[in-house]
Amino acid sequence: MNHTLNNFDMSTGETNIALSQAILVYSDESKSHSGSVPAALYATVHPVQNFGTEAKPDFQIAPGRPLTREALQAMFEDMAKRHSLNTDIIPENVLSISADHMVWWMPAGERNVFFNNKELGKRGAKVPHPALLFAVVKHQWYVFALAKNERPAAETALQFAPYFNVYDSCAICIGSAQVPRGISAYATAQWENAFFDSEFTHINGKEKKATHPRGEYALWKELLDGVYPTFPVEFLAPTKLTLTTLMVSVKKALGAQ
Repeated sequence: MNHTLNNFDMSTGETNIALSQAILVYSDESKSHSGSVPAALYATVHPVQNFGTEAKPDFQIAPGRPLTREALQAMFEDMAKRHSLNTDIIPENVLSISADHMVWWMPAGERNVFFNNKELGKRGAKVPHPALLFAVVKHQWYVFALAKNERPAAETALQFAPYFNVYDSCAICIGSAQVPRGISAYATAQWENAFFDSEFTHINGKEKKATHPRGEYALWKELLDGVYPTFPVEFLAPTKLTLTTLMVSVKKALGAQ
C-alpha cells in the first residue's frame, strides 16, 4: 500500500532537509467523540522513497514496520534535544534560559503606561518604574519587582510587581497583549514591550501589590501626576520568594527533579 506525496524539502539555514520517513497512526474512530481526535492505538513508521526519476519525481510512502514506544520516545527526545540547543551569547540581563523558559531582569527606568478603569480613567504617561524580573515558563508569564536596581543574585528577595493585571501568583493576565512567539535571549525587549503596551485595567487577586497607605490606585495616580522622580521602592510589597526559590519552582514546572 503506497501513498503518493509531493516532493518536499526545506532549509534550516545551513542545512537542507528532506522528507525521509512517515509515521502512520491508527485509531478506533468508533470510540472517538464528535470533534475530538481519536486516541492513537497503533503506529507504523515508513520510508519515503522516490519511485520516479529526478526529472519527474514520484515520492511515496513505502511499506513500513511497527513503531515501538521506545523508538518513538527516542526519536522525540532526539528532536527536542536538537531544537533546544542554544549557542547564543547570553546577554547580561538574562539570568536563566532553556527551550521552555527564560528569566531576565529589567533595570529601573521610565516607561509609558496606559490605564483604562473607573478609578483612574483613561490615562497614559511616562512614569518611573522599579527594576523588574520577568519569567516565562512554558505558557505562563510572571513579573516581580526588585528593591535594588541591580542584577539579582541567588539570595535576592522578590517583591510583588505593583501593577494591575497581575495575579497573586505573580502571573500576568495576558488579555489582549501581543506576546512574542517562542523564547529567545534576544526577545526580552519584545516581552517587555508587550507588558507595557497593554492597558492596565483592574487589580487581580486579594494580595496587596503595594504598601502605599492609600492603596494601589493612589500610588499610580501619584505616579501619573509626576509626584515621584524615581519609583518609590519603599512601597513595594514583599513576596515569600527569592530568586533561588523561584528557580526551584521553575524547575518543577519544567518537570525536573
